[in-house]
Amino acid sequence: MDDHLVQNGNASQKYVDILTNGGFKALFGDENNKEVVMDILNVLLPENRKVVSIEYMPTEYQGQVVNKNKEFHYDFMCRDASGVVFIVELQKYYEDHWFKRCVCYASRAYDKQNRRGETYDVPPVYLIGLMGVDIAHQDMSQWKDRYLSEYTFREKFTNELLAETIVIIFAELARFKKSVSECTTPQDVMMYVLKNMRFMHNVPQWLDDEMYDRLFNACEIAGFTEDKLLAYESDMNDEKRLKGEYSAYQRLGLEQGLKQGLEQGLEQGREQGLKQGLEKGLEQGHEQGLKQGLEQGLKQGLEQGLEQGLEEGREAGIFEGKAEIVRQMYYNGMKKEHIEQMTGIPISDIDRMLAK
Repeated sequence: MDDHLVQNGNASQKYVDILTNGGFKALFGDENNKEVVMDILNVLLPENRKVVSIEYMPTEYQGQVVNKNKEFHYDFMCRDASGVVFIVELQKYYEDHWFKRCVCYASRAYDKQNRRGETYDVPPVYLIGLMGVDIAHQDMSQWKDRYLSEYTFREKFTNELLAETIVIIFAELARFKKSVSECTTPQDVMMYVLKNMRFMHNVPQWLDDEMYDRLFNACEIAGFTEDKLLAYESDMNDEKRLKGEYSAYQRLGLEQGLKQGLEQGLEQGREQGLKQGLEKGLEQGHEQGLKQGLEQGLKQGLEQGLEQGLEEGREAGIFEGKAEIVRQMYYNGMKKEHIEQMTGIPISDIDRMLAK
């Protein structure tokens, strides 16, 4: 660990953890931190896109096309003077189809701008994801020293970009393991600070930049107003409670899922094993004798059937275990959106689980 990081686990935390809901909201949700937010955006955005001023935008958008009751909850959204929209999302938990959700969020924001104009010449939308979990890249060898990714619409072979439309950028903070001496780019330094600030007790001397002075001042818990401190502590307590509940539900669901999966697997294994054993036994019985064939066939069939049945039973049990978690969380008063955030299970699957 670098020397400037607090190594004593009992030391009080001076700065917020950006990778928590409370810390993220304390930084990005406070309009007094506009300049700090612009500093972060300008480091993570491509060189051709720089922000000089922003206005905060609502973070809830009511869907109007697919489902009138469907709302999009953005973690943070702002617009610069030219109309370009910037969305910042915090991804703390593994989630099914998270990339498609980011595309959906950015597309909605882009489409909302288009609805207000008479032409399709609308400003682009940038979505920046601060990743508290690893991205499962198809070929990790290409990402050995790369922690900032950019996805957009380009021609496949020429790499031609006809126009800026939707750009999705991920800063992989969870996978970022560089030490200070290994940080060679402004992006490296920013990701190092965002990930490790919670372990620091002051602004390191090697960060000789007013930009980082502003960032540390904005994230210093002792500098919060009374109302902001209360809101921050409430958010952190809620996060601890939800995390504890999720762990309990996960443990309970795993136990129940394994039990049900084993029971179903054994039953299916017996049935399939008997069927396959009889078929195999009859086939071998013509050559080796009906009695010997049935014995060997039943044995082999039961082994294969039990193995296949256990596998299918585990899968069914895991799904039922997740469903049980969802039902208990919902019946204990949790909103579907919170369940989706904590478990990574899409709302459509949650509705299907609750309908059983």
